[in-house]
Amino acid sequence: MTLQPLNSVGIVVPPSNPTLEIEIKRLLGDCPYLYTSRLPIFPQCDLQERNQRYLDQYLDACLRFGSLPLSGIVVGLTGSNYALGPDGDRRFCEDISAKLSIPFVTTSLAILELLRTLGFERLHLELPYPQWLIDQASLYWKQAGIEVVAANSILESLNVQDAYAIDDLDLEDYLKSLKPHDRAPILLSGTGMRTVGALEDLVDRYPVPLLSSNLASANWLLRNCGNPEMRGSILYRKLYQKLTHFASLSDWSEVDSFFNPFD
Repeated sequence: MTLQPLNSVGIVVPPSNPTLEIEIKRLLGDCPYLYTSRLPIFPQCDLQERNQRYLDQYLDACLRFGSLPLSGIVVGLTGSNYALGPDGDRRFCEDISAKLSIPFVTTSLAILELLRTLGFERLHLELPYPQWLIDQASLYWKQAGIEVVAANSILESLNVQDAYAIDDLDLEDYLKSLKPHDRAPILLSGTGMRTVGALEDLVDRYPVPLLSSNLASANWLLRNCGNPEMRGSILYRKLYQKLTHFASLSDWSEVDSFFNPFD
């Protein structure tokens, strides 16, 4: 197997995240080849301090890829980056990209780039975070010019301690209980939360598009491969085409929720 920059990508994973590699690979499909590096463990830190300390480790984690010819690297974190704000997040990514001579992005910035590419200006947040981090996330999106129509804690609603404890079936039931908002996709932020199962089950019958952190990361990785033959898995293409279809509409009230992008 000969590795080429057009068919190899990297992701940087939090040390205890059990979900990210599995979901990204499921969304990418057989190509591009996916390689991973993990951030260090900070066992004595609470979430807030750990998020701050992760920022200083992004570059070193990327350097552990060595000489692999990667077309792009995503760090699979959102919570750490929200405190930077969107402008600070972009400058931070540009600085690491320059040092690596490889395109680099945080998951939060990958989400923002996808929203701007599609033209979404409103967002419904469903997050596996404590309230202080939800407040940071909401401010990040508002500073980016996105109207936040709702911002809820999935942890509180499902009575669990962290994103890793959220079952995709429980997440699906929770999503069915929500009241969607017009012209506002639902963002399931948090790379460790299992989302692909719920997204797959609901893509054909949910009244608004669903966007996850891992879907946005997969989109960024595919775009940076620069190979039009790499279009992602069938599931990825269904989810992305639903997003693009709804982005083209000014009024979502008349849209048939039984959506089949391959009709």
